[in-house]
Amino acid sequence: MKTIILGGGLAGLSFAYFLNEKSIILEKEERLGGLCRSFAFKDIMYDIGPHIIFSKDEETLNFLTSSVECNKYRRSNKIFFKGRFIKYPFENELSALSKQDRDYCLNTFLNNPNKGMKAKNMLDFFTNTFGKGITDLYLKPYNKKIWKYDPEHMDTQMVERIPIPPDEDIIKSAEGIATEGYIHQLDFYYPKKNGIQDLISSLAKKINLKAEIYNNIKINRIIKKDNWIIETNHGNFKSDRIINCMPLHELFKYLERTPNEIKKTLSKLEYNSIYIVILNILEDNLENNFAVMVPDQNIIFHRVSKLNFLDDSHKTSYLMAEVTFREGDHYSKMSKEEIIKNVVDDLEKLNFINKKNVISTDLQKIKYAYVIYTLDHKKNISKIMNYLNRIGILCCGRFAEFKYLNMDGVIKHSKDLAEKVNKS
Repeated sequence: MKTIILGGGLAGLSFAYFLNEKSIILEKEERLGGLCRSFAFKDIMYDIGPHIIFSKDEETLNFLTSSVECNKYRRSNKIFFKGRFIKYPFENELSALSKQDRDYCLNTFLNNPNKGMKAKNMLDFFTNTFGKGITDLYLKPYNKKIWKYDPEHMDTQMVERIPIPPDEDIIKSAEGIATEGYIHQLDFYYPKKNGIQDLISSLAKKINLKAEIYNNIKINRIIKKDNWIIETNHGNFKSDRIINCMPLHELFKYLERTPNEIKKTLSKLEYNSIYIVILNILEDNLENNFAVMVPDQNIIFHRVSKLNFLDDSHKTSYLMAEVTFREGDHYSKMSKEEIIKNVVDDLEKLNFINKKNVISTDLQKIKYAYVIYTLDHKKNISKIMNYLNRIGILCCGRFAEFKYLNMDGVIKHSKDLAEKVNKS
């Protein structure tokens, strides 16, 4: 009996690739890809936030770059802070700050009473690692903006992997001597055509002979008798093994007899949604920068990306602005037109564009974008995973595992899980 994979995103497709046996993939959308889908707009394809390819893990990076034709790029990212472009990451160009801000960052980094202390939350980690200056000026406001959550109430699981800069690098940065941070992201790859969807298309072709793929699937319920039965709009699918790659909040809509305690725990798993706003514009003022982070709380978007950086053949400019939100908040209640208007107005306010030059716009609203590591995240996700393991459902993927996985992390997890299944 074939393994059934719920969800045809990067996790589901790569799991099917690494699995020795044949499988069936059930995908809700018309197109495969999940968060790795790309959308057509005029003469470009754009992603749900630019899905660049990078990894510290050489084997995973080789798998990704050999799966799709890519170009290689050198990072050119900035932070727009108090009207100035500061090289990303923030601590690597303190010399570009005003003297007052530069001295504040340097002094509180070098004379940090919290250095080396164990962090209880994300804000603690930032302060203990970078000092009060860098934390107050950039890290705290930017993270509060993107997560729509106070870093003081977030776990350290995600930020613990951030490299700790040596004192000499911060001193050099303040003196105007070039340094680089996050070296594993310094060079990255991106598909030559069709956006990150090209990676998805390539994986789908690779598994063509070993996986049956069904699109536009609407699940009615998932029941367990002798085997698992998935009742759908395309009939019933039976298997003795389910691999869940769909968001947990969706999976539990279809499972029967879920204990109230598990439902209550599920409701505590927090996540952000996102608006992706695309502008085609005659010209912009972002120069040859790819991504610009904006910590200013009065600006609607946290990041704007210049898509021409990935393809300079276009005669006009293409910008992507990202706006996170949570269901029920102010942004979630705004119309598509209001979101676009606010983005355009704020781009002009920062002098990134002249709105008279805007030719056309597009918007995508994505429900599941970012996993939020609340202080009780570890305890809650552990309880849910233990329950799913007990009833015989394994999970793989960002929102299936409820972990903040980049593409390389998803590939690594799907390979590891497939190898365990292959041995069982």
